[in-house]
Amino acid sequence: MSDTKLPILPKAPVEGIRVHVARAGLVIGDTAALDRLPDGRIGVYARVRQRFLGMIPRRRIALIGHLGPVAEDLLSPALSHGDPMRIRIIDLTPEHLANGFPPEIYISVWGDPRHFSERSAIHEAFLPLPTPAPEPEALAPRRPPRFRIA
Repeated sequence: MSDTKLPILPKAPVEGIRVHVARAGLVIGDTAALDRLPDGRIGVYARVRQRFLGMIPRRRIALIGHLGPVAEDLLSPALSHGDPMRIRIIDLTPEHLANGFPPEIYISVWGDPRHFSERSAIHEAFLPLPTPAPEPEALAPRRPPRFRIA
């Protein structure tokens, strides 16, 4: 059996961010995990920096947000089967660099595509485009044009 992982979601945004991105100590390349939330959505968990009693720094796993509906449709079958996935934080925009917009966190998900939903638009983006079949008329030899010399 092969452990080859393929890109399932090359760049998926984390919605409903629940941490202060600049203070959480998140960096590009950090590992993350996915798990079901009580309301049915898929939550994204990562190791963040927090202070104990306001003074002692510590790192603990916390919910940083949830995935959008398209990503949930794609990942739900694999999550219910318990397939191993590789989830990494690939892009961050903290509050002080967001220029008045909300902060952003993006993750990538790699895994074995056996149990992932195949009807998703994201999955179809990785499939090759279908080539149209040539019409029979286009395959028939054409006669050279006739020219009249006067």
